[in-house]
Amino acid sequence: MFGKKSKGKVMVVEDDALLSQVLSKGFVSEGFEVAVVGNGLEALDLVTKFKPGMIFLDLMLPGIDGFEVLKRLKEDSDTSAIPVVIMSNLDQIADVKSAKVLGAEEYFIKANTQLDKIIGFARDRLK
Repeated sequence: MFGKKSKGKVMVVEDDALLSQVLSKGFVSEGFEVAVVGNGLEALDLVTKFKPGMIFLDLMLPGIDGFEVLKRLKEDSDTSAIPVVIMSNLDQIADVKSAKVLGAEEYFIKANTQLDKIIGFARDRLK
């Protein structure tokens, strides 16, 4: 990695440790700096310090859920411009609509989405 310029910072908000690890490794291998947190409160606490270029957010989280995290991120002038990508197994149209209305840029159903597609989404937008 020596001499390789960082492509930017991404934050992964995911309570599944294995999935977090796989995503983190994938993003790092693409040249991203990665912060991984396991719940919504940690995400809200770290986001202004880490200043990610994009946030990958699960909806089913311990404590406050991803919908509430997304709502708070979009209401805060310091974080409202950060693109938020939902990664969830909630596949109901109402859930997707709710996330989009709250400001999600994209919505990936984890069970139906290859890791490469998620990483590629960040790579294509954070050039």
